[in-house]
Amino acid sequence: MKKSTFQTESRTTVVPIINVSLVVVLTLMMISPFLASEEVDVDLPMARASEVDDTDNVEISFTLDREIIVGEDHLQLADLSQYLGTLFEASPHSVAVIKADRNLPYGEVEALIAQVEAADAPSIALATKEKDEEAGQ
Repeated sequence: MKKSTFQTESRTTVVPIINVSLVVVLTLMMISPFLASEEVDVDLPMARASEVDDTDNVEISFTLDREIIVGEDHLQLADLSQYLGTLFEASPHSVAVIKADRNLPYGEVEALIAQVEAADAPSIALATKEKDEEAGQ
């Protein structure tokens, strides 16, 4: 019996796999900051008002689903005053900007404003849409 002289050698090239993996990792690193920020749907009332400087704003969103969101933190109304108190102590020149849905009952928005006042907010601003902006949509 004759032995086969034909031998095969198998090699796997990992360089293309590494290149594709690095491209995927870099793409995910570039996209990740956009995935972390969540959009809060708040239908603001229309009014004419002066704009507030964005330097030290603490945005408080009050949605139609009765969710209170400060930054990325979801809070209950009872916990809001204590949470904001620590923020206002750290930056005493900040402005509390309240974004409340215009379809919420005024009494609930008033209770939210009372909690912000109880936290010793230096300034309180109510966010609104401009009347011209609504007409253009």
